[in-house]
Amino acid sequence: MAVNFMESFDFSQLPGFRRTASILPSPDQYLGELNVSESSITFSRRKQEDIDYQLGRISYHGQPKDELHYLLVVLESPHRFEYDIQKQPVGLIRGKSGDNFFLLFASTLQKSSLSIRPGTYHVICANAVQYQSSCGLDPLDRRLRDQNWIDIFDRYGGATDFRQRVFAIKPRYTINLCTGGSNPQGLRLKVSQSLDAMGLIKGKHYTEGNHPASWMRGNDTSNAKIF
Repeated sequence: MAVNFMESFDFSQLPGFRRTASILPSPDQYLGELNVSESSITFSRRKQEDIDYQLGRISYHGQPKDELHYLLVVLESPHRFEYDIQKQPVGLIRGKSGDNFFLLFASTLQKSSLSIRPGTYHVICANAVQYQSSCGLDPLDRRLRDQNWIDIFDRYGGATDFRQRVFAIKPRYTINLCTGGSNPQGLRLKVSQSLDAMGLIKGKHYTEGNHPASWMRGNDTSNAKIF
């Protein structure tokens, strides 16, 4: 059982590490159940459960989950709301991102062009990089976050770890909601390129969307988009 496949990685040794950061990875989590019919999509939020990884399989609730169908939601890296003041992970998709996601996920997905077969899917949220690449800074330093994220993903085994976690989950569908969608060098593109390299087909096995933090500004939900 493990949080990830990066046992020898030490986040504090990165050139861009700041003392404000936690050195601990934030585990991927089960979020709830997505029910898809011919005419509607509904999401039932459940108690969030950490995902335990073994090569080629996952477990949560203390039990292997090989028989279930999964939908994987990918974000880029845990942020400051996802750790407590002792820098211990407390759970994924907190703060504004979480508020927007749990309120709008089903309706946003229903407007997507991704065709999801009717059925029940367990929704798992995973950060492509499980380490706090933003270093918990407030305000967020996007340049530093991206630098640390790319270092981990490209130079310290992060891409391999991400691939192994995806292969263990075996999602029927994957939604890439990483930041940087308007940037041709952004983190969302790098994650999609990684999914391509795994043999997933965009529009069939996975799609992209805007980061949940941007889904609602005031009462305007026009940016809540999964393509």
